[in-house]
Amino acid sequence: MSNEASGVQGSGLSRATSENDVGPDPVIGAGIALLGIFLMGVGGAQGAHYLFNFGVLVAVLGAVLFVLFVALTALKQRRALGLASRAPSPEGSAEQRDARD
Repeated sequence: MSNEASGVQGSGLSRATSENDVGPDPVIGAGIALLGIFLMGVGGAQGAHYLFNFGVLVAVLGAVLFVLFVALTALKQRRALGLASRAPSPEGSAEQRDARD
């Protein structure tokens, strides 16, 4: 019975996320942060302080974007999951019809 319950929850999440946009991909922010770390390494190796400082700026902006995108994705998934749990499922409506008959 627990397998059936987890299957219903899993299918509800997949329906909710496939129907709605789940939000921006946090990998974008992580990639920008890694680019900044790379720029910091190149700037530090060459002794170019301006490139190192620019790399720090890019890395911090990437980290901020990563956290922002994770938060937006979590909020959208929570909202989609809440809407999916409120929406009547086709299985539930069939059970209600059987109970009335």
